[in-house]
Amino acid sequence: MDEIPFDKLLPAVFIQRDNRFRAEIELNGQRYKAHVANSGRMKELLTPMSKIWVHKAEKETRKTPYDLVLVEHEGRKICLNAQMANHIFAFWLEKQLLPEFSGANNIKREYSWGNSRFDFKLELNNKECLLEIKSVNLVRNGIAYFPDAPTERGVKHLQELTGYQKQGGNSFVVFIVMGNDASSFLPNETTDALFTQALRQAQKMGVTILVYKAIVEVTGVTFGGRIAF
Repeated sequence: MDEIPFDKLLPAVFIQRDNRFRAEIELNGQRYKAHVANSGRMKELLTPMSKIWVHKAEKETRKTPYDLVLVEHEGRKICLNAQMANHIFAFWLEKQLLPEFSGANNIKREYSWGNSRFDFKLELNNKECLLEIKSVNLVRNGIAYFPDAPTERGVKHLQELTGYQKQGGNSFVVFIVMGNDASSFLPNETTDALFTQALRQAQKMGVTILVYKAIVEVTGVTFGGRIAF
C-alpha cells in the first residue's frame, strides 16, 4: 500500500487554543504547548478534551515542544497539519496515483509568478501548469467545505491563477480533504463569499478544480480517490 507514514505520534488531549497557531494540550498528565500548523478555525474539531495525536519537536528549545497533527472526530482521524497537503500531493504524483496528471514532468515546488508564490509548477502535455494546493478539514453531512475562515491569500491566489489561464497558461486548484468521509465538495460561501466568487470565476475561465480525499490513520495517509466538485 502506498502510505505516507507519520513520524511517531503520541496520543494526547486537546485543552484549548491559545491563538491560531498554538494550543494547550495534556500529555501523560502534564500540560504543554503545541504548534498548530493550520490557520483555519476548526471549531467543530478542536473541542475541549478531544483526542489528538502530537509529534515531539526536534528542537528541544522550541517554545512549543509538540506539533498537533491529528484529531479524532466522529470516530475518524483528521489531519490538521495544512502544510502536509503539499507533501501528500507530491507523493501521489510520484506514485502516479492521479490520472489527471499522468505524464507530468519538470515538477518544481514553491514557484513564483506574478505577485504570488504557488505550490507547484509542472509540465503536462507539453504545457506549463501552475498548481495551488489547499488542505480541507471541514465536512458536514458528507460535503467538504473550504475555507472554514476567510482567506484573503486564497482569493489572491485564485485571481492570479485566473490571470495565468487568460494568458495561455494552464492552472489548477487542488483541494485535499484530510481524512473526513466526504463524497463531494463545495466552496464555503457562508464563511467567505469572496473566495467562492473567485473560485467560480476561475472555473469559468478554464482553471481546473480537482478534489481528492486522503484516508488518515495514526500510522499514515493513503490515497482515497477523487470526489465531486
